[in-house]
Amino acid sequence: MSAVADQYEALQNLGVEVISVSVDSMYVHKMWNDHELSKMVEGGIPFHMASDSAGNVGKVYGVYNEDTGVEFRGRFIIDPDGVIQAMEVLTPP
Repeated sequence: MSAVADQYEALQNLGVEVISVSVDSMYVHKMWNDHELSKMVEGGIPFHMASDSAGNVGKVYGVYNEDTGVEFRGRFIIDPDGVIQAMEVLTPP
């Protein structure tokens, strides 16, 4: 995530929007950004961090694990028409 944050301005210049999504609450996102991510990225993450507490977004993209209630880490490049052009889903640690 810090690598994407480092390139966020260049991505914005290309017309790209970045959104981070997880099952964590917005409060957890804020604490994580303020206490962890801000150590890796000056000023913290510059893009939106969305909460998907019910896993609905994760279910649509096939990364929500019903057994654990968490989402696998993945990256999706979605074109302006809503079509996934590339994706990478990481295996659990």
